[in-house]
Amino acid sequence: MRIFHPTDLGSGSDRAFLHALRIAVNTRSAITIMHVTDGDDETDWSEMPGVRSTLAKWGLLSDAHDMEGLKQLGVGVRKVILDGRDPVGACLEYLEEHPTDLVVMAAHGNGTGRQWFKRKVAAPLARGAGEPTLFIPYEGKGFLDVATGKVAVRRVLVPVSMDPHPKNAIEMAYRLITALEQPQGVLTLLHVGDEASAPHIELPPLNGWKVEHVVRPGDVVGTIVHMAEATSADVLVMATKGRDGFLDALRGTQTEQVVRTVNCPVLAVPA
Repeated sequence: MRIFHPTDLGSGSDRAFLHALRIAVNTRSAITIMHVTDGDDETDWSEMPGVRSTLAKWGLLSDAHDMEGLKQLGVGVRKVILDGRDPVGACLEYLEEHPTDLVVMAAHGNGTGRQWFKRKVAAPLARGAGEPTLFIPYEGKGFLDVATGKVAVRRVLVPVSMDPHPKNAIEMAYRLITALEQPQGVLTLLHVGDEASAPHIELPPLNGWKVEHVVRPGDVVGTIVHMAEATSADVLVMATKGRDGFLDALRGTQTEQVVRTVNCPVLAVPA
């Protein structure tokens, strides 16, 4: 698998980097770490996130110079620094030449983040990339103990509807649970509406995991956020189809509204 992690080198991006690296280790993947400067600032390579030093801290390498250990882990690393004032355009141009399977990036809810998120980079980049994107909140919880590298995913919430169809999102939820080697937990399929409009979904078994179907009336975004809090979701996985109307153009898609509001990581999966 190929993982792409854009960073603004802030503390929130550091949390996203650690999640991206943990996934890369578990899936024996190649990870690209990219920073786009603002044109006035010169970024030194030493400021980029340290892969080997982090893996050594987690006890997965003997020390920060253990290249052979990194090779045995099966993790490929590429670091890229580009000059430019348009981080979204620079990242998308790079991804045209170097396709990815998963984007992992930080997302800030209240607009007080550093440069990338003041410019509303996260959502436009995710839409433009067209690949599954894991948003790690600047504040709130992740599913990783950053000190030890240990993962804890026990509750996964997947909103489902007929449009967009949740098939890809559910498959990604299964893949994430399997990749992170989580032995047991609860997968909740939430439909906001009524029983008549709920899609019929048959799922293959997932050893150690219970699947529950929940139907709730109400506002879609508000209900999803409430259920994420009520179930203490570790990850929320959403199917997304992009912008589809004038109101969405003004207020953002439902997925973007959830990402800005919810307190846990959100995995947005194109339907």
